[in-house]
Amino acid sequence: MQSAKTYEAKYNAPDVVIDTGADYIHTKAHQAAYDFSVYLHEKMKKLPHYEKFTLQKEIRESIDEILDEVEQYEITKVASHLYTADRAKRRLMRKLRLAYDLKYSAINEDVLFYCAGQTAIIGALIGGLIKEAKERKQSGAAK
Repeated sequence: MQSAKTYEAKYNAPDVVIDTGADYIHTKAHQAAYDFSVYLHEKMKKLPHYEKFTLQKEIRESIDEILDEVEQYEITKVASHLYTADRAKRRLMRKLRLAYDLKYSAINEDVLFYCAGQTAIIGALIGGLIKEAKERKQSGAAK
């Protein structure tokens, strides 16, 4: 299994990036969450139809919230966005475990363990950003 330090993005940015006016660079945490989002959206198609507006929606919203909050951190450098992303990550894992416990074939044991590994990587990357934010705050206060 990959660790946060050895994480390699599945969907890299192109070599030539068109200027979109964004004043921030995506972090590895954002890229890892995006890669995981692509994976989860494919899995969600296989959940029962009657879960479309409940469990599927909650899982998609959780991963999207992680992406949104990490992106907001990248823009604002406000660490509270990272804590919100971490809470969304825990909620996502709870929802995936629920799908597994309800015995939906889309979330079998292998998928659940893969998801646990990916959320651990995302959590470690978010933790690294939190540490950087704390260090930046302390060095700024020391001046």
